[in-house]
Amino acid sequence: ATSISDIYEGNYSIKLKEKKNYGIEIIAQDYMMYLDIINIPEDFEGKEIIRNFVLKKVKVGEKIILKNIFFETNKAVLTPDSYVELGRVLKLLESTPTLRIEISGHTDNVGSFAVNQRLSEARAKAVLDYLVGQEVNESRLEYAGYAFSQPIAPNDTPDGRAKNRRVEFKILSK
Repeated sequence: ATSISDIYEGNYSIKLKEKKNYGIEIIAQDYMMYLDIINIPEDFEGKEIIRNFVLKKVKVGEKIILKNIFFETNKAVLTPDSYVELGRVLKLLESTPTLRIEISGHTDNVGSFAVNQRLSEARAKAVLDYLVGQEVNESRLEYAGYAFSQPIAPNDTPDGRAKNRRVEFKILSK
């Protein structure tokens, strides 16, 4: 692949030789990370694919759902599938060295509030411990568990419950 960029206009061009899937990851200081996938089918005969995107400024209070954080069932043990997503969080923290975040754990409403509260806190703490283990200063991180008090979907379907079992981070200061 070859690439050309123009930092003054914000333009970027990349030439890809093979027809397959490509991940795009854009990280810039004081901006939220941008992730996308470009699928180039085998039968693609076009000359170019144009993707426009906008980087969002980091804003205090902004919440970001980490979609690919996984734990062992009913435990606060991260699975290896989580490391790619956590690597992106690390890059964001590295690109904005003054950024402080709260890591929050959330559950569905299956089981008691007390059990889910402990689980959500333990999972948020597991993410914090991972980041600290990767040399992030602990003073930049806080964690909290919210059990099922902040659902983002109805808990009456398996899909809704799956969406509610999540880890988020919130920008505390930049």
